[in-house]
Amino acid sequence: MADMETDFNIEDYRTEHSMDYLIAMELILNTPYKVEAFQTLYGITRLHIPNILYKYYSLSDNDSLNESKIETLRNEKVYMSDIKSLNDPFDNKAYFYKYEELRKYKELHAVDGRIIDDLSSFSRVSSFTANGINCMPMWAHYSNNHQGFCVLYDMKNKNNTKLSGCMFPIQYSTTRIDITSIMDEQVQMVLSEKQKQMAAGRKEIIIDDLTLVFLISYLGNIKHETWSYEKEYRCTAGATAKGMPFITAIPQKLYIGKDCSPRYIKKLIDVAFELNIPVFQMIFNEYDTNYNLTAKKIL
Repeated sequence: MADMETDFNIEDYRTEHSMDYLIAMELILNTPYKVEAFQTLYGITRLHIPNILYKYYSLSDNDSLNESKIETLRNEKVYMSDIKSLNDPFDNKAYFYKYEELRKYKELHAVDGRIIDDLSSFSRVSSFTANGINCMPMWAHYSNNHQGFCVLYDMKNKNNTKLSGCMFPIQYSTTRIDITSIMDEQVQMVLSEKQKQMAAGRKEIIIDDLTLVFLISYLGNIKHETWSYEKEYRCTAGATAKGMPFITAIPQKLYIGKDCSPRYIKKLIDVAFELNIPVFQMIFNEYDTNYNLTAKKIL
């Protein structure tokens, strides 16, 4: 009998079974064991996280911001961004609900049917890529035309457990998702529980349902397919979680953009020396027949 562990090819699995958050949410919604379902599905998402991920950083004319990014690298952290600050106006808006349809509940008249104004306000994110160091659009768009740097992170490093544990693959789609029916069911459930618990004499109403948390965790990782070239993976954490707006991220290698200024090259080399990690600079080889830059080791 073949050894299933040695026969299992993770790359083949990822190719044949892309992550589908819509199916995941459907499974959660259709079972009374939502927490158990989420835990099982979370385990499946782990199969979609590569061992190695990269993060590109820009170094602009803003010296203070540049110093902050380098200091964050030195401290072995990554900054977790407010979703509103990201460059995609549809970020965390791949789903919506028609709040006017919830006005039918008198309890929601005062808020015009709006249960939650902005679902994205509950989390902070940091974006990574599986593209590697020879993706010219990544250097151009996220490292301000090769003037910044790129960091390699090992998701299997035991010291990166927090980072890898909150990492999710981005799913790319062409349509937004209407979750009005889900929100309607949530309202019905809350009102029903409120009535039951008040009838039982409870002064504090407790709702033991994490459907909206699961929904935000999954559907917040859907973006329009035009972004698919980024091969994005996103670390997501609660906006008020301990340590925010930073999370521990132990770098393994550092790559400096080919047009990075000498001033910042020196600073980045100093950081790499302190962290005891190799540092490379991306070099253009005019005789290379491939559309690749060469990573020249400088430390």
